[in-house]
Amino acid sequence: MTAIAICAAPGCTNPVQRRRRGRPPIYCSVTCRPSHRRPRRSSGRDLIVEVAGPDPDAIRPGRAWHVQLRRGERVVTIATDLGWPSAHALANEIKELTSTTHPRGAAIN
Repeated sequence: MTAIAICAAPGCTNPVQRRRRGRPPIYCSVTCRPSHRRPRRSSGRDLIVEVAGPDPDAIRPGRAWHVQLRRGERVVTIATDLGWPSAHALANEIKELTSTTHPRGAAIN
């Protein structure tokens, strides 16, 4: 008689699928594994840089993207009527400027 293994994640009662070779698993899926990275939720205090668009009502359809800063429910539009490359370049510059980690590249004196 073979015992059915139950997932080791807290609160999960799913059975674990046995493999033919290798180490036997203790979790029923990747999402139950503690090492699985779950998406980080915004606490409402984080500053989020967004590129939105394309705007279907734009006068110039190719330049219909805009860049916004969001913190919780508050939104500030930084630039409008941008092309896709310009909007993403601006968003990346803002992310680097507001980042708490050190920027990549050479040291600045």
